[in-house]
Parts: sequence; structure tokens; C-alpha cells
Amino acid sequence: MKTPKFENLKDEREFWDKQDSTNYLDDFEEAGNIVFARARKDVLSLRLEPKISNKLKEVAHREGLPPTTFARMLIIKGLREKLGARDTAESHPEKRN
Repeated sequence: MKTPKFENLKDEREFWDKQDSTNYLDDFEEAGNIVFARARKDVLSLRLEPKISNKLKEVAHREGLPPTTFARMLIIKGLREKLGARDTAESHPEKRN
């Protein structure tokens, strides 16, 4: 089968959500040596009241996440809401190089 051309990432995601990629193996190319590198992240230290810190840990645990990951998610969500999803790196991960 021939892989169709897509207008945008949304269409491509929807297509692959419904398809078995093994039907399109002839269209695939062998990848060379790939290195997955994590983007460098800044460290930001926060001072929280013990009550807030404990609540954060409690909710993070219920979500099955480490508290720092959960706090990061909350911060990103708050920034997206405040900025209208503009100017946050995670707003458009497909546009990152």
C-alpha cells in the first residue's frame, strides 16, 4: 500500500491511529544511527508552605506521578491558560527542531 500525502499533522495522526503500519512497510526507509537527546531544562527552585507541598505530593501520588513532574505539568497548564497556548515550548511540540 502507498502512504497518502497529508495536509497537516492532525490528518496524519488520525490516519495512523486507524491503520496498521505493517501494511505500509514498502514506503518506509531504514533509519541511520538515531540519538534521542533530551532538551536541556532549567532548574527552578520553589519555596512552598508544607501544607501545599504535602497536598502536591498527595495529588501527584494519586495521579501516579512524581511530585516534580506533576508540578511541572500544572505550571505548563497554567501558563498555557494564561498565555492562550502561545509562547510555551510545549504548546506546539511538532514545531520544535
